[in-house]
Amino acid sequence: MHGYIMDKIIEIEKDIKTLRTQGATNVALATLAGIRLGANNNTKSVFQTLYKVAKALAYARPTEPLAQNAVRFIFQKESKDADFYLERCDCYEKMIYDAKAKMGDTGVEVIHDGGIYLTHCHSSTVVSMFVKAWKMGKRFSVIATETRPLYQGRITVKELLDEGLTNVSLIIDDAVASLLTVHKTRIDAIFLGADLLSYNGFVNKIGTLGICLTAKKLKVPVYCTSILLKFDPRPFDYQVIEFRSGKEIWSGAPKGLKFYTPVFDYIPYAENIKIISEKGIIKGSKINSLATLLYSFIKEKTHAEYI
Repeated sequence: MHGYIMDKIIEIEKDIKTLRTQGATNVALATLAGIRLGANNNTKSVFQTLYKVAKALAYARPTEPLAQNAVRFIFQKESKDADFYLERCDCYEKMIYDAKAKMGDTGVEVIHDGGIYLTHCHSSTVVSMFVKAWKMGKRFSVIATETRPLYQGRITVKELLDEGLTNVSLIIDDAVASLLTVHKTRIDAIFLGADLLSYNGFVNKIGTLGICLTAKKLKVPVYCTSILLKFDPRPFDYQVIEFRSGKEIWSGAPKGLKFYTPVFDYIPYAENIKIISEKGIIKGSKINSLATLLYSFIKEKTHAEYI
């Protein structure tokens, strides 16, 4: 592989690992971009070369099943023709956008005039739903958490304001329980993204578990917005929860200070949690059967997994 192309692929991988590229959709698209770069480079061992690139990018962060399912889909068959893999990349990308469009239409239906909605972290899907509902003429309020330590909530509120929403507020993460229980602010629903869907729960930004436990106690509906292409067929293992550097919390910390820095929470499905997906609004218990029915390649062991 030419040095320039290899350097670009290494740069993509680095951006994923350092969170310059973040969000499940962006990581999946970056993975497809890396495969395309490799496919446009003359090589004798097309399958092995492209699979190596795909696996490095899709597994650069462990909780990225949308990118990892791309590998399952694209490399089901072995071909010596690079165009075959380019076509598979295009097909998977279309699959993502078609699913997100269907999911977005469903999500807008549960956003109502006068509603007050809470969201945590930054989900491009959640933002798109709010923006679409607003442009349809619905008027509602959004409360977003700042989402420490990287403040992705600031991205959420900025995007909403840039799109013309006027009733947008930002709170610190620790204010959620107080907001709901002490100040008794009426929250009509909580909208969250998901990095990973599993049999018994979903994975989202750290802080999500506390929000969901409070919501369960107060019977506040929680909507996890996620296309079923994010379903991970493997039994969930807490070891996939990524830990980041303590410098993200305190760059000038005293010497010898220890940190506990998980990036994500695992949230068990509960009665008040529904999944907004391309198959409509579903219970967590239905995810496995629907995901593997809709995308059969998710459960099948690919040719690539044998090499």
